[in-house]
Amino acid sequence: MKKIFLMALSLMFVWAVGNAKVNGSDNEAETPDGVEAVDLGLSVKWANMNVGATKDSGFGTYFAWGEVKPKHYYSWGTYSWSHKDTTFLLKYSTTDKKHQLALSDDAARANWGGEWRMPTVGECEELIDPNKCEWEWITKDGVNGYKVTGKKTGNSIFLPITGFRFYGDVQFRAIKGIYWTSTLHTSNPVKSWFLQFDGSNIDVTFGKLSSNRFSGRCIRAVR
Repeated sequence: MKKIFLMALSLMFVWAVGNAKVNGSDNEAETPDGVEAVDLGLSVKWANMNVGATKDSGFGTYFAWGEVKPKHYYSWGTYSWSHKDTTFLLKYSTTDKKHQLALSDDAARANWGGEWRMPTVGECEELIDPNKCEWEWITKDGVNGYKVTGKKTGNSIFLPITGFRFYGDVQFRAIKGIYWTSTLHTSNPVKSWFLQFDGSNIDVTFGKLSSNRFSGRCIRAVR
């Protein structure tokens, strides 16, 4: 009887490990020291710093949309989900009709583990809702950005201006904060929605500045 019980436990363990790998949850990443989930009174809690940063005023790491590691050059030719140097998409396209990023391709989950993930377009729109959060333009550690305070809880986070990486350069670093969402633009999947702000405007958009998926942007995770 004991042998049968131990064999059953062994089979259950093998099944659990295999099932975790199939579902992309075999992630050994751990949340870095200092990272906290801040309750702003919204549907999700927001991280107190960017993925890859060591403090809340740090820019962190720049990721192409759907990639989980940084690189030195951001273009269609170096993008994981395009065919060579073209906009022919291999995943998240009009063919597969996937418009929401899978956790296996989510840079926040890949680098921080746990329940961390990139925010959806709806969660970013909730963050900029003036009825729910107050946005105050401030300078912290010499970096401009917004202190975002939840009206329900009084807790706050700081979002620094970050710019974005385009080909080999960082652009608009001293001008705009630009953060990926996990949501594609449905009618034009070469682009993804992102949170964008400067000293006078705050918006969730997919246009104007290049929002091509291959460009490198910072990520503020939620859970």
